[in-house]
Amino acid sequence: MPHREPTIHNPALTVTCQQCGCVPGAPCLDSRGSRLKEGRVHRRRTAEYNRRFPAKASR
Repeated sequence: MPHREPTIHNPALTVTCQQCGCVPGAPCLDSRGSRLKEGRVHRRRTAEYNRRFPAKASR
């Protein structure tokens, strides 16, 4: 399977994370600076994505 950008699998990665400050495209970090598990993002980041793109909101 070809390598794909993480934003294809989790569109919330296209916005900046308000909790940890990660830039668009970068994975969220926990309080110790380690990456969250693959595909995981903070709830505030998902909420921000849903606010910006309401037609594409996750179900």
